Amino acid sequence: MPSLPPPRRYAVLGAGHATEYIERVHGGFARMLARLLGDPETNERWDTYHVVDGDFSFLDEAEAFDGFVITGSISDAHADDEWILRLRDAVQELCRLKKRVLGICFGHQIIARALGGATGRAEVGWELGVKTLVVDSLKIGEIYGIEFPSRVEVIESHRDQVSAIPPEAVVLASSEKTKFEMFAIGDQILGIQSHPEFSKDVMMDIIQNQLSANSFSAEFANDAIQSFEKSKPDEEVMKYLCKTFLKGNGKAKSGAE
Repeated sequence: MPSLPPPRRYAVLGAGHATEYIERVHGGFARMLARLLGDPETNERWDTYHVVDGDFSFLDEAEAFDGFVITGSISDAHADDEWILRLRDAVQELCRLKKRVLGICFGHQIIARALGGATGRAEVGWELGVKTLVVDSLKIGEIYGIEFPSRVEVIESHRDQVSAIPPEAVVLASSEKTKFEMFAIGDQILGIQSHPEFSKDVMMDIIQNQLSANSFSAEFANDAIQSFEKSKPDEEVMKYLCKTFLKGNGKAKSGAE
């Protein structure tokens, strides 16, 4: 009987801890992304490393991984905490090794910083709720071999944003308040400012926690909540893009798998 090939391996780099509710109900940011992007019926292995707690042991066997995902975080990607600087350097090393790296929100921002772009506090303030992205479908088709809609609805939760993309990057999407919603460097790097892994209940929890911390007004929070009544996030479309990028299985078709 022929032996099975080794599993494809992916690492999720946890850049932040979630609220008590999100950790208890959904398992935290890293597990949410592993669950979104993993295919249980295929030969895959997903490992989690909490870089926010200083776990960079993935670098010892980086060559063994097929791809990496960097999560969101309440921390600032432009800060100089030791673990953030180590993560910046790790992104540079993964790029040197020509590994595929997907960054979500904070991950999107730290990739930009690591590769010659810039990130910081957004002048327009918080971006929260369901928002519309204007997408360069042609570029996505050229890079990933898939058809993709020119407008998508996504879940946003950020007050920082990328202010300059890396020199070799191309912009894939923008929104009314965020110029660089998605960028790519070839088929190796993909940065996404929005949260394809979030659900409505996750966002309601985040909004209530930030409102309690006086991060924004009750009126602003209500607008974010109402956005879920007006629009439905294109969850499957964004999931399809992320999985196609990580696994290199573009099939030149529209929408979700």
